[in-house]
Amino acid sequence: MRMLPLVAALFPAVVVVLTLATATRAEEPAASASAREAAAAVLDMLGGDDADLRALALDRVRHGLRGTWFTRELAALLPRQTPAEQPSLLRALADRGDAAAAAAARPLAKAGDAAVRVAAISLLGRLGDAADVPVLVSGMADGGQIQAAARRGLLEIHGPEAEKALRAAAAAANRAHQAALIDILTERRDRASLPLFVAAVDGDPAVRPAAMRALARFGGAAEIDAMARSYLQASGDERRAAEQAIVTVCTSGAQAPAAATALVKGFAASDQAAQDSLLPVLARVGGPEVMAIVDGMLANPTARQRGLAALVRWPDAAVKERLLALHAETADPAEKQIVLNALIRIAPLPDNKLDDSQRLSLLQQTLNLCERDADRARVIERANAIRTFEAFQFVVAALDDPALSEAACRSVVELAHHRKLRDAHKAEFVAALDKVLAATKTEELLERAARYKGGKTWDRTQKN
Repeated sequence: MRMLPLVAALFPAVVVVLTLATATRAEEPAASASAREAAAAVLDMLGGDDADLRALALDRVRHGLRGTWFTRELAALLPRQTPAEQPSLLRALADRGDAAAAAAARPLAKAGDAAVRVAAISLLGRLGDAADVPVLVSGMADGGQIQAAARRGLLEIHGPEAEKALRAAAAAANRAHQAALIDILTERRDRASLPLFVAAVDGDPAVRPAAMRALARFGGAAEIDAMARSYLQASGDERRAAEQAIVTVCTSGAQAPAAATALVKGFAASDQAAQDSLLPVLARVGGPEVMAIVDGMLANPTARQRGLAALVRWPDAAVKERLLALHAETADPAEKQIVLNALIRIAPLPDNKLDDSQRLSLLQQTLNLCERDADRARVIERANAIRTFEAFQFVVAALDDPALSEAACRSVVELAHHRKLRDAHKAEFVAALDKVLAATKTEELLERAARYKGGKTWDRTQKN
């Protein structure tokens, strides 16, 4: 500070520049006469009846004259525009990006013409602040384009205060709105809403699924107990979705190991009824801790069936040796079938412990254990998950077996869908596809086989 007089004496121009810079930050400079003249022309065109001139003026609003002073003049024009004219000016102001326009949009967002409300709500989403969150939340109660604009606005509105206001609105909302607001917070990746999500999974059944979707994205070990409680309260589709949410948290992300451990601890502390319900979830998570629980069940005659049911749901082939041993040991036909079903399911699953050749080898072992054609057919069809030439050869060998032919046709066609594999072994695929065309009567398989044979593609959702 003591240097300032010396700087001023030696470099008066520096002081002038610094003073002007400070003034610019504190207060917008006055518009020049030419800018005022140009603004007046734009305002006249916006107030006139010529559509071409209005379009030109709207482009100038978006990309021409800068300055908050002009934004305020445009905003002042809004109430004098007709409902047919207001939406285009509101959209241009939103594109202009000056938050000074928000004040004029607020009353238009609350009531009146639907198209005007949509445009005003959209502007507030882009340029508004925390004070506009209630208006946008209110718009969520309307249907159609107003609701869509309000939702989009709540996704776009920015700033920490706006996020706080949105969290508060979600916490206070009725059941009709809370689930939608939780979904919006989830899409915004607002991890600060985690306590709200946890509270909601213990709440209204209409809100629980949204909260579980949020926790599937952001939850970890600390949230597993709440997620398990929600799962136990649910049924039907809600329970299936809740199961998937828990499995996601326990098997993906940095917190997955800790979350899986928390699930095992929660299971151990639960009563028998809760354990029976949670066991399928535990089995889909897998891992050594869960395997220890399942081993205990398999050794207990009264719990053995529950242990076998858990193995059937195992997420990967890590359980293959246990299944093969169980199949060899048991004399109970029902148990043998349960174990065989599990082997058929897990053999071709992607697994970082087995490469493609090992997965195919396990499928071949499983095929040798099958005594029924229906089981053999399932093995042949499951082989198409292994996208190798060796898997292709495995299923082609079944084309000549009448009991397995249709399953083999499905697998050949499915493997032929993968162009790189098909093109690398073109002659072999053409020969196999000819056999499919001669063997199957399924319309889709016939059409796909013909297209692949001709080097064409197939859209799984729409026939080409």
